[in-house]
Amino acid sequence: MALLDDFVAALDLAAGNHGLVTRPQLVAEGLSSNSIARLADTRRALVPLGGGLYVIPALEDLRFGHMRAALQRTDPERWLEQIVADPLGADSGVLSHHAAAELHGAPDLPEEIHVTVPRRRRLSRLIAHTAQLAPEDVVIIEGMPVTSVERTTYDLGRWPMDGEHRSRWVEYALDEGLLTPSTARELLGPSAEDTLMYLPGAA
Repeated sequence: MALLDDFVAALDLAAGNHGLVTRPQLVAEGLSSNSIARLADTRRALVPLGGGLYVIPALEDLRFGHMRAALQRTDPERWLEQIVADPLGADSGVLSHHAAAELHGAPDLPEEIHVTVPRRRRLSRLIAHTAQLAPEDVVIIEGMPVTSVERTTYDLGRWPMDGEHRSRWVEYALDEGLLTPSTARELLGPSAEDTLMYLPGAA
């Protein structure tokens, strides 16, 4: 019964966290390293995502689970709702760059998970950027902190990627009325010409 009790405890934790739970959270609940390892070896109990992060498949967010997992990696000690409530905190993170563009609705961008954090650190399986974001740089989409349209454009304008891919984001933002051509040019900065050449109407 001990393993079942441990699974119920893990299930209760993950149920309020979009199916995700971290090793520190499990340990704080009283589960031992041996119990966590046994659950991870049990089919459809705890599925390891790497870096001490686990998901319970029955509770997994199939649409945005990879994004929520990225946010959880920024602070394994806290719950997602705490990270969302304090996205600019010292140990929080914000989805940015390609991930932000995807959440804003842009199609056909490379599938890369980027986060922006306020202090330099290495984060498992993520492309992490260090920047001090302002409150106006962050919006909430699907219950997750994401860089704003303007900040996303600024970031993508300075991230090494080909102009055609970057132009897909700008084209989407222009078509949706999220940016004007002049604002896009200003925010893109050094990559404006390389991006807008694919969009003759915005050049």
